[in-house]
Amino acid sequence: MRGIVTVVAFLAAACVVLPLLPAAPPPRRSDAMEISARMLRQLDRLEADLHASDGEMVIYTELVARHGQAQQVACQVTEEHIQEIHRLAEAQQKKRQEKQLRRRHAVARVRRKFASR
Repeated sequence: MRGIVTVVAFLAAACVVLPLLPAAPPPRRSDAMEISARMLRQLDRLEADLHASDGEMVIYTELVARHGQAQQVACQVTEEHIQEIHRLAEAQQKKRQEKQLRRRHAVARVRRKFASR
């Protein structure tokens, strides 16, 4: 039991003496540490810029793809309009020709009618 009391007394004395000992000095900031910290901050900014650029590239790629799709649709619509205009122009030309032919026939009938009198 005497050993246990001695150990407890020794531990109590150690607990009282340890806080009284001078604390270790805070780590000194050296120039190398400052340079290293500055480089790390620059790398963090660069990484953030790269992530932002990746996002911009995704957006730009999507915009290019959508623009291509819009151009395809516009070309298709234009082609359809041109075909429709061509079809209508041909129909109008045919109608004019038929009208001229009817006039000629009418004039020929009138001439025959007057010629036979």
